[in-house]
Amino acid sequence: MILLNKALCFLLLGFLAGEIIPQEQFYISTNGDINNSHRKRSIYNLSTITPLKNENSSKSLDSLICNFSNGSRIRIKYAYNDDLSLNHYTFSNWFNGQWIISDKRTNTYNSYGKLKSVLWEWFNASLQVWLNDAKDEYNYDSIGNMNLHLHLDFNGQEFENDFKNEFYYVNENNLVSSVSFDWDDSIWVNRSKSFYTYTTGNLNDTTFFQIWVNNQWINYQMNVFEYNEKLNVITNLVKRWVDNNWLNFGKGSFEYDANNNCVQEIWVIANNNSWENWFRIFYEYDENNNLIHLFGEEWLNGQWVPEDEPLRVINPDGILIGFLAKEIFLYYSLPTSIGNEKNIVTGSKLFQNYPNPFNPLTTISYQIKEQGFVQLKVYNLLGQEIVTLVNEEMPSGIYETLLDASNLPSGVYIYSLRVNDFVQNNKMTLLK
Repeated sequence: MILLNKALCFLLLGFLAGEIIPQEQFYISTNGDINNSHRKRSIYNLSTITPLKNENSSKSLDSLICNFSNGSRIRIKYAYNDDLSLNHYTFSNWFNGQWIISDKRTNTYNSYGKLKSVLWEWFNASLQVWLNDAKDEYNYDSIGNMNLHLHLDFNGQEFENDFKNEFYYVNENNLVSSVSFDWDDSIWVNRSKSFYTYTTGNLNDTTFFQIWVNNQWINYQMNVFEYNEKLNVITNLVKRWVDNNWLNFGKGSFEYDANNNCVQEIWVIANNNSWENWFRIFYEYDENNNLIHLFGEEWLNGQWVPEDEPLRVINPDGILIGFLAKEIFLYYSLPTSIGNEKNIVTGSKLFQNYPNPFNPLTTISYQIKEQGFVQLKVYNLLGQEIVTLVNEEMPSGIYETLLDASNLPSGVYIYSLRVNDFVQNNKMTLLK
């Protein structure tokens, strides 16, 4: 499957609620590069059919790491307010053995606790300052349904319109249609439209998409959903409008575990009136039903092989983030508000790695009281050095680095921090 087809998976297959597709209302990275030169969009919508769930846990999503087939990786780190609503999250690129922060999203909320805006910023490394990039604004009706999502770009001096999405409801909370517009030559121009029908149990069973072409609306796509007795989507049939007929295009099948978590989705694509394997995505959860790992495989030359596939997760604030990536790891911890964060370095210290036990990635954090030559190394229980993670002069501050133990066997390891005369050792456990 070429890159274009994979992008169309996000745009056209209707993985989540119909209003998301094909309006491009998400953040997507096609190659792992999230610098400011790439187009990025987001939405605020919690889909009723998303397979990603987080239940029965006192822990909050701390961070996620996304790995790409080309070897690049990014990290998203989350920070919370005192009421544990999401305050902001940062994007970092893995470069030369360390995370380099590149982007930040900061949330504000209305008096009812609903997301009001998201400010997009990018980090100017040469100036060491955050600069405006874009902004999302959200409006709601009198009963709390989102009826407007407005995206604005920063032109260097002010925010200006870029695109917007309007949402219309019936029976108080059933979304019946949505319309997407682009800002072009100081006017709003139609882009796409969606219509939704429901079962007697208020489940979205069909979504129709139209696009604006030559000053008229034309049919483009239809998604038909089927549910099991627990109201989980089990099939998503995608049809395309071709020569005034709805023809099969793709079909997704979803499987769930005993805890109602989606553990696998398999997609097939239509070819000459028959279905052929396309790609599949697996989901893994911890004992609290928190999603901790998802990865994709593609059908190539008669077998399943790991490959960049359309992976998506939902932020704690409800924003959908999607990547064409090989796998995503998600990490949880007891939530700490930004008001309680300690940024003052009072002494050198090596923190416990997280997660621990781990497989195969873990983050090691440490702080340095004063400038010095820093060494961070990993040893086996025989005292043999396995890998050197840091070996350089560094200023005072708080740091973290990622250990990839893909090539190491399961077992207990020692990681050691040495800064001038300070030495501290900790243990960690690799479980495969």
